[in-house]
Amino acid sequence: EFSYEKYQSSINANERMIIDFYADWCIPCKELDALTFSDLSVVEESKRFTAYKVDMTQTLSDETEELRNKFNIIGMPTVLIIDSEGNEIHRLTGFVDAEEFLKLLKEIK
Repeated sequence: EFSYEKYQSSINANERMIIDFYADWCIPCKELDALTFSDLSVVEESKRFTAYKVDMTQTLSDETEELRNKFNIIGMPTVLIIDSEGNEIHRLTGFVDAEEFLKLLKEIK
């Protein structure tokens, strides 16, 4: 489960991160899980990253609203790829296939 504290400690530990903002009602989110995140080469490359899934299903909750503002999330899915210095290098909105996602992960030092 994602929390701002965990995010902050990942930053402090210079961890690369993949942060996946999703919602249960979001079809492209399910496609990302089924086709992209489960791809073996993506799974392998993802081991260099700390991965967080952020459940935005409860759109009206205070916590969801706070995260939406903090990370400037407009719609689902939004996937942030963050380098070891805490910089957001890629922001994906919508579905991307495994090949494309893998390419983006490999760019992160």
